[in-house]
Formats: sequence, structure tokens, C-alpha cells
Amino acid sequence: MIKRSLLCLSMVASLAACSTISSQSKFDKPDNLLFNNKELNTLPLQVQRDERLCEDDKADDQKCPIKFYIDDFKAGDFYINNTTTYYLKPNEYELTVKNCKEQCKVFHTKINISEQLPNVNLILSVDHEGKPFIINKKS
Repeated sequence: MIKRSLLCLSMVASLAACSTISSQSKFDKPDNLLFNNKELNTLPLQVQRDERLCEDDKADDQKCPIKFYIDDFKAGDFYINNTTTYYLKPNEYELTVKNCKEQCKVFHTKINISEQLPNVNLILSVDHEGKPFIINKKS
């Protein structure tokens, strides 16, 4: 009797834990972030993904995140409406965005992060063919 009660109690507890975990979406924030140490690097680079989805994707079932690279280092996976701030040293950086559906689609650009340009805001998006691109949003 006691074993059965403990078994039922443990099953209820594990189901409650599963429901708590599943209510938080994996699409709520970017994955695999680098360049987030504010103490080592000084200048902020704000990066945000807009709400445009790749073809066949849905907000609750995204298979096509935009992969964001800074100087060939993967800096994060961005799902729609994700935002983060990177902290970089003053320098010129090559930024790359990729996503892979049937074939890999890539976009490269360079940006100069400096004391004279203290606020850099980038928007990551996809065009009508699913190719990712970067918009430098002037602030």
C-alpha cells in the first residue's frame, strides 16, 4: 500500500515537472551564444531577429533558425523575435548569416565597431526565397 502511494506520488511529481518544462518554448531566446562577456569587451552590438518565417515554418514549429556568425565563430541561433546583445572590442568584424533548408543560403557583410559608432542595432531576416540577410538599423 505504501509502495503504491509512493509510486503514484512520484508519477504525479514527474508529470508536473514535464508540464513545467514543456510550457517554456525553445524559441523564446537565441541558442549557443558567444561574445556575451560585458567585462572583457566594451561596445554593445544589439542583434534581433524579425518575425519573418522561412517557408513551411510556423511560430511554434521553426526548423529554419538563422545562424549568426562573427568572424567565422558561431555566435547564436536566432528564431523569430529573438534579441540579444553582444559585447565586442573596437574592430572590424565580418558578420555572416546562414540557414539551411534544401540548400545552404549565406549572406556576408562587414561592420566596423568603434567608439564613434557606440550603438549598433542589427536586424536578421529572410527574403521571399528564404535567403537570410542583415539590416543595419540606424539609431
